[in-house]
Amino acid sequence: MRQGSSPFHERRRTATRRVALGCSAVLVAAAGCALIGGNPPIETAAPSTVDPEGAVAALRVAESDYEQGRFVQAAARGDSLDAAWREIESLRALADRALSVAGRAFEAQRLPGAAADRYGMLLARAPAPSLETATLERLVRILSDTNREPEAVAAVLSTPGGIEAVGAEDLRRLTSALTVRELRPLTEIFPPETAAAAIVHAQFVRLLVIEREGAEARRLAARILEGQPAEPERVTAEMIVRAETDLGSGDARIGAILPLTGDLAEVGQVLREGIELAVERYGAERPAGFDVELIVLDDESNPENTVGLVRSLEERDVIAIVGPLRSESFAAAVRARRNPRLPIISPTATEVLNPAPATYTLYDTDTRASDVAEELARWTLEVLRLRRVAVLEPDGVGLGGAVTAFTRTIREHGGLLVGHERYDPGLTTFQGPIEAIAASEPDVVFAPAASASGVLAVAPQLFYYGLYDVIVIGSEAWAEPAALRRLERFATDHRVVGLATDRVSRDTPWRRFVADYERRYRKTLRDNIMPALAHDATLLVLTALDGARLPIPAALAAYLELGPEVEGVTGRLRPEAGRSVVRRSTEVRMLVDGSPVEAEREELLAWLAEVRAAPSPFAPRDSVRVDTLRAEALRGVGTVSIR
Repeated sequence: MRQGSSPFHERRRTATRRVALGCSAVLVAAAGCALIGGNPPIETAAPSTVDPEGAVAALRVAESDYEQGRFVQAAARGDSLDAAWREIESLRALADRALSVAGRAFEAQRLPGAAADRYGMLLARAPAPSLETATLERLVRILSDTNREPEAVAAVLSTPGGIEAVGAEDLRRLTSALTVRELRPLTEIFPPETAAAAIVHAQFVRLLVIEREGAEARRLAARILEGQPAEPERVTAEMIVRAETDLGSGDARIGAILPLTGDLAEVGQVLREGIELAVERYGAERPAGFDVELIVLDDESNPENTVGLVRSLEERDVIAIVGPLRSESFAAAVRARRNPRLPIISPTATEVLNPAPATYTLYDTDTRASDVAEELARWTLEVLRLRRVAVLEPDGVGLGGAVTAFTRTIREHGGLLVGHERYDPGLTTFQGPIEAIAASEPDVVFAPAASASGVLAVAPQLFYYGLYDVIVIGSEAWAEPAALRRLERFATDHRVVGLATDRVSRDTPWRRFVADYERRYRKTLRDNIMPALAHDATLLVLTALDGARLPIPAALAAYLELGPEVEGVTGRLRPEAGRSVVRRSTEVRMLVDGSPVEAEREELLAWLAEVRAAPSPFAPRDSVRVDTLRAEALRGVGTVSIR
């Protein structure tokens, strides 16, 4: 999808949700629901023979069943007691408690539909305030956990004091998952007179703006302002009402928190240059777009300064923050913001300590490595169609998650893991583990490395110690320019790599960025990816600004939560809100003459057959090998000839 285009329809067309909107879907249940889930009713006395003391004793039995883990009995007894008492005014409160027991018992049996029915019935009867609050919390949790967010929102809006029970931020989170189609009936049922309903209406008008329905958005925004909206919804509504004839233009401020002095000043400076270049490119490419002002603050390479800098940027009305650099500073920034919908995008935080709304990092180590590993495993089995796979894993360099993702995917897709060896990358030779892998007779060996230096150490040894006649697949480090410049072709040719960023081939986004950077700053960039990461973090903000067409944090956050795909310098970017990471698409390439090119199955299999038919490179008088591919692999080769 092109930068700035709306991803709304593309993503939501394929979504499958249960969208039974309106209070009746949640708050009305069939009278005969006692048999749901297979729980038989328990005999109780007729209403005319029930006395208050006996009713209390019967309820205690049901509660005891639940507390003792007898959930089937508790559910059946609770349903039966409720049916017997709910029409008796003096026993109405006990009937409510009995129905609550039934709901909790069904929930404990992992029957969310039956539990939701009971909780909905209970809320419709307006039970005691404490029971109402607890019931609503349980119902909302069940519905949101089972992809029934529209019903969860309807339940909150239908319950007096619902927003106090679940919290405004949780209601905003639930509402942010809804589409225009899901929101429209809710806005028709619940007018924006309360703070809770205003949250739903504000999200609706944001999406209308994204859908370029400006006239309807302005009309509904004016209605929001007639009610009692909370501050975030009021700001959104005022911005839309005050907008000129065309939304999508005006002033916008982007903040950045970088280490411009201190130990990390050099890194901070190149990050700043990448951010500035993104803003300059935006201005040149979108002259009719927003006028963007960049506000850069120095954290002095000290994470303790983060909180104050975030508050300062919020006071200056920034629409998003790029940075900080380190993971602990990133986490501190997320905690410090007063507006939980203010997007914070770190270009370089290597891990997400606590995922949070509207926060992302482009450089989460485990996500980057695992995504590449999974794609390589699928490609091995589905495209290359070779099943015998081995893994050579370097210890202690942070690739455990990638190896786990690779081996899991191999097993799930029917591959055969014939060997898995580890080696200490701090040693100078890895002969033992490599020879053990060779003895397992694989067709493919996954040999990830964490850096170019790791590739330089292991690549020649794979050849020398017996893995010259297998297809080696590696992590992105195998295509690092620093590695390819120094390795001989025998150690790299016909190796397969998974790439998010191609920094070697010509006419790529990376090459164009390098040219722009070196022309703008009059210095050589070489292989430094840091300014490109900062550029792409800023590009996500600018794309969200164009897509949301409103210079307010909540609008940008809503757009980013749709998961737009953006063509960046470091790859095709897609924010994933649930994990606070930015994922990149992986492209599978093979190395030929020191450059990554399109991976061709026929060429790789022909090369593999050739090297297996040739004499060993280490024994001049060796006999010619004619075993070629393993028997299991031959079935998938098709018509490729083996010389």
